[in-house]
Amino acid sequence: MTKTESFSRDLRTYYLSDTFKTDMKSGKWGSSLTIPIKGIPFSIGMNDSDQKFSELRTSLLEISELNIDEGSVQASFGSVPNTSLYDAFVECNKICYQNGSGFIQGKNLETEDAVVFTIYYKPSSPTDPMPVVTNFNILPEGNLVSGGLSVNQKLAGFTTLITCKRPIDKDLVLTLQTDRGGITSKAYAQESISSGKEIPIGTVISSYLNFEQFNTVTKNNEKSPGGIWTSNKSKWSPCDGRPVPNSKFQALTSQSLIPDLRGVFVRGLNIFDPNQPVTPMTGERGDWDSRIVGSYQSDSFQGHKHIDQDKIAIYYGKESPNDPHQRHNVTGTPANNTAGTVNAGYGAPRISNETRPKNISLYYYIRIN
Repeated sequence: MTKTESFSRDLRTYYLSDTFKTDMKSGKWGSSLTIPIKGIPFSIGMNDSDQKFSELRTSLLEISELNIDEGSVQASFGSVPNTSLYDAFVECNKICYQNGSGFIQGKNLETEDAVVFTIYYKPSSPTDPMPVVTNFNILPEGNLVSGGLSVNQKLAGFTTLITCKRPIDKDLVLTLQTDRGGITSKAYAQESISSGKEIPIGTVISSYLNFEQFNTVTKNNEKSPGGIWTSNKSKWSPCDGRPVPNSKFQALTSQSLIPDLRGVFVRGLNIFDPNQPVTPMTGERGDWDSRIVGSYQSDSFQGHKHIDQDKIAIYYGKESPNDPHQRHNVTGTPANNTAGTVNAGYGAPRISNETRPKNISLYYYIRIN
C-alpha cells in the first residue's frame, strides 16, 4: 500500500531467513521460485537440498539490497497458488493504479462466523485532508464487533477495517458516508437461500470431473460431518435423481428429489418468464402443453414419409427388386430391422436402439445449498 525505501532490504531479509526456507519446503511458494539477483535468475525448489539454500544465502549476502520490479514479481509469483503475498501484491496494485480518488472497496475477509470489511481511501493529493464521518451504519444491528465509526470522527488512516459477526440467515451491509464521499459494502449470509455471492441454488452445471474430483475442487463437503456428502450440508449434488431432504433446494422448489439427468439431454422450456409478452414457440419445437420444469420426456421418432424411395439405403423386411437400391415393400411383410448393406453413396448406416445426435458424455451437478 505504501512505497518505502526499505522494501528491497526487507525482501532480502526474508529470503535469508529460516522462515523462507520453511515456507519454500512446505509448498507455500509452489514447486519452485525464481529470484533475480544482480540481474541473474536464481531458481530454488521445494525439494532442493540444504546446499542449494546455502548457495542462495551466499548470493544474497553479496548484495546490500534486493531490487525487484513489478514485471519480475508478476513472472515469479504468477504461478503461485493462493498465497497471501501474491494476493496482497495484486490488491496493492489495484489500489495504487486505480484512476481517480476516493473510497475503494477492498477484499473483505470472511469466515463462517465473522466478516472483516476492508475499505481504502485514496486522497486526490498529498495535502488532501482525511474524510470526516457523516453517517455510519451496520445492518442488521447488533453485529458490530470492532472498528465502529462515529459521526464527526475523522478517519485515522487510508485503510479502515471493521469487524462484524456474520448472521446466519441475513446479509450483512455496511454503509459509510463522509464529507468526501462514501461506500457501501455487503457480505452475504452464510446460510442465505437467495445468496448471490456464488452460483444460485438450483443451478445445473456440466463438468468433466467425477464426483470425487468435483468434491475436492469445490470443497463440497467441508461443512458435512466427517467430510462425507449430506443433503443438508453439502453444496452440490450429482443430478442422479437422489433425495435431498432438508436441503435449501427442497425449501426453495418444494421438490424432494434431484432431477435425474443420467443419459438424457437438457431441453429448454417454452416459457421462462410468464410476465413478459414473448410468443410461445409452436410447431417444430415440440408439444409443450404438459411440460413443467424437471419433467422427463421419453425419446420418439417423428412420423415421416420418403419421397425418393430409391435413396433408402437399409434393408427393411422384404426386398424389392430394384437393385442396387433396396427398400421395404410397403405392401406385405412388416418392417424387419436388419442392418443395411447398401449405402448408395451416403455412408454406412449406423444402427442402434435409439435415435440420437452426435454427443460427448459429461457429468451434471446441481447446487442444493
